[in-house]
Amino acid sequence: NRLMNEIILELYKQNYAISNLAPFSESFYRRYGYENAIYEKIYELNPAYLRLFKPIKEGKIVRGKWKDSNLKEAVIKLYQDKLNQNNQRNTVDREEWWWDRLDTYYPGRFICVYFDKNNQPAGYMFYRIRDRDFRVEELYYKTPQAAKALLSIIASHSSSDLKYCVKMPESSLLGEFFPEQEGLKVQISPYMMTRIINVEQVLEALHLTNSGKINIEITGDEIVAENNGTWEIDQINKETKVRKNEKDPDYSGSLTNWTKVLLGHLTLKQAVLLGFIKEHHPVDNDFIKGEVSFYDYF
Repeated sequence: NRLMNEIILELYKQNYAISNLAPFSESFYRRYGYENAIYEKIYELNPAYLRLFKPIKEGKIVRGKWKDSNLKEAVIKLYQDKLNQNNQRNTVDREEWWWDRLDTYYPGRFICVYFDKNNQPAGYMFYRIRDRDFRVEELYYKTPQAAKALLSIIASHSSSDLKYCVKMPESSLLGEFFPEQEGLKVQISPYMMTRIINVEQVLEALHLTNSGKINIEITGDEIVAENNGTWEIDQINKETKVRKNEKDPDYSGSLTNWTKVLLGHLTLKQAVLLGFIKEHHPVDNDFIKGEVSFYDYF
């Protein structure tokens, strides 16, 4: 208990906005302000339906290991291009040492990169085959052609003796590429918990769907008292200004419940309907949060 309190206060002093962790117990970490905010979508594929994906006729697929500098460069470029779109939320900004650590952490991984007809990387996939399990642990594509190309690589390993699993971000629409979707088993599971360390920083980083003001009250932070109180979010065009005030809030809730809205997958309206957030004065607004592309474990 002392350790968790000390870490969170130290993070606040060092100006961190959030903290993520993989919980051994959700209820345990919820005591310290953490809440489920990062989910993953897991596809279990029926081998019979993989045969619908034929070898590509345009572009090429290169398969290898992380030590292959050309593949490494292509993967990092694709990942960084995605981050630079500025629509990512809570996605890890990987430095090169972190990429190398991932290769050590997941031994025996293969990489596939799809290059389009202009020889530009358009998608990549990390996978392993262990104990008759074909596990795709990371897959990203920029174009439909790239998605189908990577699925064709999985299909090329098609065997009734293998179990196929593809791990994707929660927002993934990969299943839409399957002509026969009854061969899919799709599951959304909680993955990482998030703790808002500095409410002001998080609110300043978000945008509202509509210009105007909204006042939200945050309660229940027993470690970082500065996070509690009523916060006014004022958006003029694309500029967000945040400050504390003494006004009656439009909405109120605990820090963990606000985490579901600010960094999780719930809209403000959904959180009100579920009873997580209390509505005092209805406001026609919500938070634009971006997309979580989270494959990392730590």
